[in-house]
Amino acid sequence: MTKVEYTRCEKLMEEAIQKAKQTNEEFNKAKSEKDIVSKSIILAMAHGHLGYAKGINQTLVCIGFKHERMKNLENLLYE
Repeated sequence: MTKVEYTRCEKLMEEAIQKAKQTNEEFNKAKSEKDIVSKSIILAMAHGHLGYAKGINQTLVCIGFKHERMKNLENLLYE
């Protein structure tokens, strides 16, 4: 893997970490939401962000990207 490719993979990993954190915040927000329609919308957005982050994670693993923060990403996705 070239240095440019590695840098791009790092950026994707950071984006996936941000989406995973955002997902966790949205799930927590949905737990406290009383309105069923708002709760459904928040959950739908959270599931979309979770799928996006999991897709990035799966792609990075498939291409053999290694980084110490990948473990952090997996912990956020599967907690």
